[in-house]
Amino acid sequence: MTTLLDPSSRSLVFAVFSVFVVICLMLCIITSADEDDRALVRSDSRRLRSWQQGIAMGGDTTTVATVTVLVGMVATSGFDGLGVMLGSLIGVVLLLVLVIEPLRRHASLTPPDMLDARGGGGPAVRLSWGLVTLFVCFPLLVVQLVVVGNVAAALLGQPGARTGCIVVIGCVMTALAVSGGIRGTGVVMIAKSAIALPVLVIAAVLVLDRFGWHPGRLLDAAAHGSGMGEAFLRPGGYTGDGWVGAVNRVGQTFGMSLATLAMPAVLMRAITTKSPRGARTVGRWMLGELVLLYGALAVVGVGAAALVGGVLREAGPSAQVFTPLLLGRALDSGGILVAALACVLFLTALAAVVDVTLAAGIALGRDVLGRSGKADGATARWSAAATGAVSAAVAVVAVDWNLVVVSTLWLTVCGAALAPVLLYALYWPGFAARGALWCLWGATALSVVALALSPYTSGTPESIFPEYDFRVWQVTIPGLLTAPAGFLLGWLGSVTDPRRAAGRVPATGRHRELDTV
Repeated sequence: MTTLLDPSSRSLVFAVFSVFVVICLMLCIITSADEDDRALVRSDSRRLRSWQQGIAMGGDTTTVATVTVLVGMVATSGFDGLGVMLGSLIGVVLLLVLVIEPLRRHASLTPPDMLDARGGGGPAVRLSWGLVTLFVCFPLLVVQLVVVGNVAAALLGQPGARTGCIVVIGCVMTALAVSGGIRGTGVVMIAKSAIALPVLVIAAVLVLDRFGWHPGRLLDAAAHGSGMGEAFLRPGGYTGDGWVGAVNRVGQTFGMSLATLAMPAVLMRAITTKSPRGARTVGRWMLGELVLLYGALAVVGVGAAALVGGVLREAGPSAQVFTPLLLGRALDSGGILVAALACVLFLTALAAVVDVTLAAGIALGRDVLGRSGKADGATARWSAAATGAVSAAVAVVAVDWNLVVVSTLWLTVCGAALAPVLLYALYWPGFAARGALWCLWGATALSVVALALSPYTSGTPESIFPEYDFRVWQVTIPGLLTAPAGFLLGWLGSVTDPRRAAGRVPATGRHRELDTV
């Protein structure tokens, strides 16, 4: 992978990336929160227009893993990779219909505000939500940093420089998060989308043009190039066959939908929209952006199977992160498209890590360190900086791990622990603090155990510990087990809560207070 770019194209990529970083840093400084602003949210952060907030939220759900691992999954697995995209879009629709407006009405900075307002909160619940949020954010940050570190080292032609790339890029992104606050990082997200979306659409157009704008020819070539034949268009290429494959596929779609619904960075930005009604407008812009983006990514993935499927098979699973760049080289031997796609990967990683770091920092500063729900700007800044530093350190350790395992971990915990608590708190008046605690910790523990006992962790060459074998089942995507278990634990904890038995009712007096924030 050291010949992806010639020296001139390599210089162009890093020149464009450096200029973009400098511009983003300037924008973050200009629009940043003041030192005394609470949790890096300044009072005028809601002055971004609805379409701007919507584009920024769409960018929150688009990580560098989406553009690399997901495209690589489509190229090597066909139908199953497209199923992941479908699950994400379903999650966005559910967010738009069920969550975004009532969440904005009842929360001021983080979801525990809403739990407090509806009687299912308290210091213990706030602390638990914050810790589980950090547990979700850290694997997501690690994946972003590892992917962009690998890509940067390959573009430099120095595979041994991965550690340095991860550390440097992690420091830059943390600095942007700390200096920008929610409004500043929103500007970064909008700028990223303005560059990434057109480039990916152009790549999709070039793929369709290569095959004469005939979808049938493209799919036939993809089936042949992937080496899967007709199986490329059927389920099972990634999830497997039989009952294990069925459980994986349903769990994949179900878990991805719930994880998208409760992504901490998306919730953070949804809470900072102008008003509850404006939040729906934001959601529609977000959905429109993602439909266009995933359509382009699907075409890019199928085109990669058709044009570079043989190269991907020879290189193995580790080459999936380079799939867009390999396709760009096949479509444009001059290197301009490869350079543009490389910039997209860098900018997507930059924006995603910045926003996730900010969301994790706010959760750490407001919900973990400030369990009363209060945190000043200085605490939030130090928390965001610490989050970025720890994530970079962990990414250096996990640089050779199977990224799909790490991605599955954060998706599973987010969908099984955070999503049920969020939905119960919004729509079940009887939801109690014990239900929130049982769901948060029980579903998190179950998710970790389910993945620890799966082939992702041991027993296969792609496992984290391939030399050991302590598998007890073959399911690799446990969303069909963990998500319902999370809802069950939330219900069971609530109906057995002593305060519920004593007839205490949720304190609704804070609803009006939060509506005016």
